[in-house]
Amino acid sequence: MEGVLIRDVTPGDLDALTALRPPRALHEERIAPADDDHKRYVMAIVDNAPVGFGVIYFRGDPMWKRPDQVPLMMDLWVAPSHRRRGIGRRIAEVLEQSARERGFSCVYLQVQSERNPEAVQMYERMGYQKLQQEPHKDFYAEVDEQGEVREGQEMILDMRKWL
Repeated sequence: MEGVLIRDVTPGDLDALTALRPPRALHEERIAPADDDHKRYVMAIVDNAPVGFGVIYFRGDPMWKRPDQVPLMMDLWVAPSHRRRGIGRRIAEVLEQSARERGFSCVYLQVQSERNPEAVQMYERMGYQKLQQEPHKDFYAEVDEQGEVREGQEMILDMRKWL
């Protein structure tokens, strides 16, 4: 898609990203210091405004259910008003290229397949393969705008793409 800029997120983007998709804590923990090579967090910009973002982790977290599935692309999100224009694909391609440049041979992701079948279809068109036929329960904890920890579960499908 023409007119879309994909670039690394900086601390100066925090307010704009929070306005795009709260909570603030989601973005704060992902904005990396310049010397952090454990992840890459990018945003898509159209007409000087953020319209999407995505993150890829190059090291597993021991708290993850599958810490060996890295690099792991997570939370690729595009504003509803800008979906189905190729922006999500562009974000994913930039994150995949980051993994390729670091010597990885594949990229993993997790998707809420029941809530977002369009994303599963996009990933399959991009060459991702399901690692299981049926989604599995995944438990999570997140901090909301008031600093409260909210725990929950979601149905996740693991996917992988060979680079």
